[in-house]
Amino acid sequence: MLYKTLAQIAHHIDAKLVGDANVQISAIAPLTTAIAGNLSFIVADKYLPDLEATTASAVIISSELAEYWSGNALIVSNPYLAYAKAAELFSRASTISIGIHPSVIIGDNCSIADTVRIAPNVVIGDDVIIGANTIIGANTVIGNKCEIAENCEFKAHVTLCDDVHIGKNCIIHSGAILGCDGFGNANDQGKWHKIPQLGGLRIADDVEIGANTTIDCGTLGNTIIGTGVRIDNLVQIAHNVVIGAHTAIAACCGIAGSTQIGEYCMLAGQVGVNGHIKICDHVILTGKAMVTHSIDKPGVYSSGTGIMEANLWRKSVVHFRNFDKIIKKIKQLKQT
Repeated sequence: MLYKTLAQIAHHIDAKLVGDANVQISAIAPLTTAIAGNLSFIVADKYLPDLEATTASAVIISSELAEYWSGNALIVSNPYLAYAKAAELFSRASTISIGIHPSVIIGDNCSIADTVRIAPNVVIGDDVIIGANTIIGANTVIGNKCEIAENCEFKAHVTLCDDVHIGKNCIIHSGAILGCDGFGNANDQGKWHKIPQLGGLRIADDVEIGANTTIDCGTLGNTIIGTGVRIDNLVQIAHNVVIGAHTAIAACCGIAGSTQIGEYCMLAGQVGVNGHIKICDHVILTGKAMVTHSIDKPGVYSSGTGIMEANLWRKSVVHFRNFDKIIKKIKQLKQT
C-alpha cells in the first residue's frame, strides 16, 4: 500500500498544514466513507454535517470552513482543485514495462522513443512518430502518418486512423476512435454517393478523451481539438469541427460537421449542436439543450423542459400543441 505523510501532501498541493505533519495517509475518500488513514475534502458548507461525522485522519478545507474542523487540516483556497492534485499522489501507476512487447507489429519508417511503453497486440502503421514516455495500451491500432507527442497515455483498444496528430500530455481512454471518416454523402437522384474524407485530425496538448468517443477527420482540412479540452465518454464530434481551448464536453453530446465552438465553453450531457454554426467563448449549454443557430454572446443557454409528473407533462403537451391557436385568440380579443 502507498503511504504519504501529510507534510508531503501539503507540499504537493501548496496547502497550509494545521496539525500533525507526520500523519500517514494511505488513500483519499469522501467524508461519508473515510476512515482512519484516509484524507478527505469539503467543498461547500452544505457538507458540514458530513464533516462533523467523518473519521478521516485529515481534511482538505478552505479557510472559511476551517473553523468547523478541529482535526488535521490542509487549508487551501480551492479544495476541489487541491483534492485533484492530491489524488495524483495516489493514482495507479502503469503496469506496462518500458519497451515494446514482442507481439507488437510496427510498419515502415517509424520513429519510436526509447522510453515508450507498448503493450501486447498493438498494431502501428507506416511513418508513425511516438514521443518519449508515452504509453500505448493493449490492442491499440495506430494508422499511417500518425504523430503522438511525449507523455501521452492510451488505454487499451484505442483506434487512431490515418493522419492523426496528438499533442503532449494527452490521455485517450478505451474504445475511442479518432480520425474516422466523417458522415459525408452526396445525393444522386435519391441514391447516396460517399464523399472521400481527405483531411486529418489535430489534437493539441493536455487533452483528455473519454471511452468510446468518436472524432471524425476532416473532409477537406482538419478537425481540430484545442489545448486542454476535456471530452467525456460517448461523445460524437463530426468532420471539420473546431473545439476551442479548455472547453469541456460531457457524455452523449453530438456536434455536427463544420461547427466552431469557442474557448472555455461547457456542454452538459446529451447536448446536440447543429452543423455549420459558431458558438462564442464562455458559453454554457445545459443538459439536453438543442443548439440550432449560432451563439455570439457568452452566457448560459437551455432548451426543452425539465422532468415533471407524467400527467402534468401530458397536459402541458396539449397546451403546447394549441399554443398557436391560443395566441391567435388573444390577438382577436385585443382587437375587440
